[in-house]
Amino acid sequence: MGGTADTSARREGLRERNRRRTATELESSALRLFTEKGYDAVTIDDIAAEAGVSRRTFFRYFATKEDVLFSDNAERLAELRQALSARPSDEPVLSALRHALLSMAGDYEEERERIFQRAKIIRTAPGLLGKALANQRVWEEAMSELVAQRLGVDPAVDLRPSVAAGTTLAAIRSAVTLWVAGGGSAYLPTLAAEAMDLLDGGLQIGEHPPARRRGRRAPADD
Repeated sequence: MGGTADTSARREGLRERNRRRTATELESSALRLFTEKGYDAVTIDDIAAEAGVSRRTFFRYFATKEDVLFSDNAERLAELRQALSARPSDEPVLSALRHALLSMAGDYEEERERIFQRAKIIRTAPGLLGKALANQRVWEEAMSELVAQRLGVDPAVDLRPSVAAGTTLAAIRSAVTLWVAGGGSAYLPTLAAEAMDLLDGGLQIGEHPPARRRGRRAPADD
């Protein structure tokens, strides 16, 4: 019995690894083709051929070629849920959001080349803006629900969850936009922390920007 269970677990693990490998190859192929030919000029058949799989296999992983670009959205959102749920229940909401989001910023640094490549593709293909905005809305709604749960309130009648989610995401988006525009010359967790600091200070913006601590590997929990 134990041997059968171990064999089944190994097979399941192998299938999952194969699935991840195929999904990664499809995404890499799509990003490569989008960069070389332009998003609108690339078809699903092109992506499948570049990855060495069939069109049918492509649709096992993605519903549209748009979805290839935003393939990690659900995974990132799950990471946020996990990071936020791991924060102490008595921690102030904005502090919990800050720590949860900053803990994820380091992952973006590790995947900077893929993120920069994807940002360039989205920037040069106006038709993708709607999908990007829709994903942002999904994040905002999910964060609002998470904040409401921590506060024990109904987000349909209480402003705080949606305001906390909206302003926090806007701050993080601003940090990511600046990071991408600068080619990663600044350290994203530091930029994100500075953006959150502005919220913590009630947006009391002075005449001079803060001196940026470029390259400083500040821990997320500072």
